[in-house]
Amino acid sequence: MELQLDRLDMRILSALQECNQTSAHELADRVPLSASAIQRRIRSYRHNGVITADVSVLNPKITGEHLSVVLLIQLAQQGPAQLSDLRVRLGRSPHVQVMMEIAGSHDLMCITMFESMESFNAFADAEIAGHPSVGRYETIFVRRRVKFGAAVPL
Repeated sequence: MELQLDRLDMRILSALQECNQTSAHELADRVPLSASAIQRRIRSYRHNGVITADVSVLNPKITGEHLSVVLLIQLAQQGPAQLSDLRVRLGRSPHVQVMMEIAGSHDLMCITMFESMESFNAFADAEIAGHPSVGRYETIFVRRRVKFGAAVPL
């Protein structure tokens, strides 16, 4: 059964995307529902997979400078088995922050983060260049993070 979201749900979810620590009492000041009704809705969002995670986004500078790299990967051969194996392998890496299957001249796009150029090179050699499904890959080094977020437009 698909969950039907109304305009109040959208207002609650929009507020939670800004700060998931907002209490039901605070939300009740912004949405015309009681705190208990808002809590029930939030429990329902989690139960039904509308909210998939509650995480804290850290400033990457807390551990020093980092190198962010966008990887564009082209498979050597097209096929679900090759793509699946590579997705699983890259998905296990703590360096891969975002991974998307894309259309066009490349098959996968990853946003990655490394402590140094040496750690990037080790990752690229072992996980990308050394993978039999990869035909070629390109790297784009990020100069500056301008915007970073995962909010869904509501």
